[in-house]
Amino acid sequence: MTSTSTTTAPHVDQACLDHVDREFYLPAQRVLPWKANLAALPGEPGTPLRIAGVVRSRDGEPLSGAELEIWHADADGCYSGYSVEILRNNLRGIVVTCAGGRFDISTVQPAPCEFSSARGEADVGHVNVVVHARGFRPLETRLVPTPGASREVDASAVESLVDVGLGGEVSCDFVLDPI
Repeated sequence: MTSTSTTTAPHVDQACLDHVDREFYLPAQRVLPWKANLAALPGEPGTPLRIAGVVRSRDGEPLSGAELEIWHADADGCYSGYSVEILRNNLRGIVVTCAGGRFDISTVQPAPCEFSSARGEADVGHVNVVVHARGFRPLETRLVPTPGASREVDASAVESLVDVGLGGEVSCDFVLDPI
């Protein structure tokens, strides 16, 4: 069962999104368990993508109940909420980590956004993520699945290259700094 967000961490204000696609951010998304599928309906077209890892503090402690606000374009480069043909909450959600700080997200490989005002020649399909945990600074970035890249995301950045293995499995850990 899913619900609209009533998160304990402060919600992202669209004006403060520096490192993600703020023009496609929608607040109050459905809250999902640590193991979740972002597709709102079965059979979402596209290449399967799985993003799994741990949210932890700088000292290595897993952060239970951390929230990953996540959204991305579909296999055609379109974001939900901006097309009447796509469900508003498709490929979006707030995934809450389990007791071990883990998350395991099934989705599809996003295509570059066709209508982004920030689109450039090097624009690639990416996943927008803002990670929140009580007592820690939010981390925001655009995950770009890249073979052989780093597994650790430890600072907000416009893009974070994250390791993608065979079968479209992305392994990444988010490391949060205390407030």
